[in-house]
Amino acid sequence: MSGPEPNTVTLPHRSALHSEGLGFAVTALPASPYEVSYVPAHHVIGFTFEGQRGVDAFGGARRRPFDAEPWRLAFTPAGCDVFSASDRGGEYLVLSVAPEIFARLAPGIPTGRLQQFTNVADPLFTSLATGLRRATVLGVATPPLAMETLVAAAVERVSALLGACTQRAQPGRRMTSRRLKRILDHFEARLSEGIRLADLASDCGLSESYLARTFRAATGTTLHAALVERRIARARSLMEADSRRGVPASLAEVAAATGFASHAHMTTAFRRVLGVTPSEWMRTFGSPPPLGPTGHSTAS
Repeated sequence: MSGPEPNTVTLPHRSALHSEGLGFAVTALPASPYEVSYVPAHHVIGFTFEGQRGVDAFGGARRRPFDAEPWRLAFTPAGCDVFSASDRGGEYLVLSVAPEIFARLAPGIPTGRLQQFTNVADPLFTSLATGLRRATVLGVATPPLAMETLVAAAVERVSALLGACTQRAQPGRRMTSRRLKRILDHFEARLSEGIRLADLASDCGLSESYLARTFRAATGTTLHAALVERRIARARSLMEADSRRGVPASLAEVAAATGFASHAHMTTAFRRVLGVTPSEWMRTFGSPPPLGPTGHSTAS
């Protein structure tokens, strides 16, 4: 891609996971409390890996409570002022794209009519967000073409939503918010145990095949992949807590506490999802600086 210099793509965020290219920047933000207020100079695409609640406001509107579900997409056009705050922000991906790059990648969208939206279900975006996070973790090891291809596909998905606003929420209708929350609560309560599809289906009052099908249609990921994501997130949290206390993390104990069959099983999952092993994660990202008032935003 060509465009402005990388250092012109900035957001009021702090995170250990950040990658820039010509005309775009990708930031993977950890779960942390935050409060931000800013006017982006670039179009901002956001994706929730975890649900989060707080207060937000866009374009001078009044502040209002928000309740963002996991695997949901947000878009804030350049020049739209943003306020967002949460006392327990979830893991979040931010893709900032220069307006001229966005216009080139989405030529069918009138640049003067870009609409802001949040908490939109688009299952096709899930794999793109996962790929962007993995590429950001790998950093310079990611070929520029691979990152740019993911960015182009992400812009294409957002442009499709902007061009079909009345249809954009339909993919997730069958999986209600209540059922989605019940599934995630089931995961969290039994993360170190074996979780069965039959138990999940019974808990939600659905058949096993219907639950598996509608969950994937609503989120763009499978129940098993979602469970692995939660186990990896809990494992990272445990390892980072040990690091902050100055105690070497026992990866075997972390694996057992998060439902992995073994240290090797956890290592395989980390490498497949994040592109690095647990040990590599800790060496590179295990002790990030605490987020200040420029933390992260569900809207950004």
